Amino acid sequence: MVNQTIKNSIDIWVNPAKTFTFIKGRVALYAILRSIGVGPGDEVLIPGFTCVVVPAAICYTGAKPIFYDINPNTYNGEPKEACNKVTKKTKAIMIQHTFGVPADCGDILDICQKNGIYLIEDCAHAIGASKNTQPVGTIGDAAFCSLQWSKLVTSGLGGIALSQNSNITARLKEIYIEQFKEPSIYKTTYLRILSHFYRNYFDSKLYWPAQKTYRWAGCHGLIQGSSSRQELQNSVIPKNYCERFGKARLKSLYRMLKTLPENLLHRQRIANLYRNHLIEYGYKLQHLDRNNINVPLRFPLLVKHRDSLLRAARKRRIEIGDWFNAPLHPNSCNAKRFGYRKGECPITEFTARHIINLPTHINISDKVAFRIMEFLNEREHLFIRE
Repeated sequence: MVNQTIKNSIDIWVNPAKTFTFIKGRVALYAILRSIGVGPGDEVLIPGFTCVVVPAAICYTGAKPIFYDINPNTYNGEPKEACNKVTKKTKAIMIQHTFGVPADCGDILDICQKNGIYLIEDCAHAIGASKNTQPVGTIGDAAFCSLQWSKLVTSGLGGIALSQNSNITARLKEIYIEQFKEPSIYKTTYLRILSHFYRNYFDSKLYWPAQKTYRWAGCHGLIQGSSSRQELQNSVIPKNYCERFGKARLKSLYRMLKTLPENLLHRQRIANLYRNHLIEYGYKLQHLDRNNINVPLRFPLLVKHRDSLLRAARKRRIEIGDWFNAPLHPNSCNAKRFGYRKGECPITEFTARHIINLPTHINISDKVAFRIMEFLNEREHLFIRE
């Protein structure tokens, strides 16, 4: 039976009075930043363990991203680190619910309230999660999620901006109408076709060749990838960045969101299979708060020699991911261009060198999960333990 809290946590993302859909999650973040007045001279605090497109959206406003380190047990941002970096220039603080595990806010909420700082939630991994029965996305002033290929809801490309603050919502609506345009018919049709093939033909055994082909073609502009080469290397806003999700795809999005509760239950069950098996080996596992509902987008582990393990996985056609493989993922990006300096977040840097993550998506059957665990058992000497 689907937990009612999960249903409630999903419903907040389909409320037309408080949500706005965009071509990508990063674009939804950019719209939020514009709606709260972020601009030149401002600073926005973000966890160091993130995708490069997050600080990029901040840079596009003319503001400066300031990175704070993560908690080594949860892989979410460490609240004390964020609080220590607040200055008079701080306009907003971002928290990220990494791999679908709700973040600990610590004293961040109090500091935001006392200093007039906005709190933004990165829910790219976490639609349907809740913290002490409160849905993620409703903890801060505004939130955004991603609908990209590898996320909980897959619509090809897409993102949603959400706010419980009426002033922010009104400003978002104004910006959405005035500054964001509908995608072309060509792009809309193209994304619908790609989504169809992904949902109906993607198989775990195809993960490695599909990943290689997709990343290469996306970077070279041959397909509509999640990130272009320009977005990875240049802090100047790309052409056609400010686009909406597209009216023609909205019905399919809402249909997919209705199936998400069952999807999340599947992910929770697969993650529990991994956890119950791997905990016996004493591996370092992501810490979970029993008062929260987690929606495991991926199941993270730390290994001593990641490259050798990934090479073996590729050879055996075992689906294993490597994100985030740098403080600003992917490691091929120009981190300096987006404000990150080496040594700034040491725990993040250690984690990024050693992390792998196991799949939990709907195509991972019990049989496939046990095959993955058998592969890991053969290489238990490679894993970092508690």
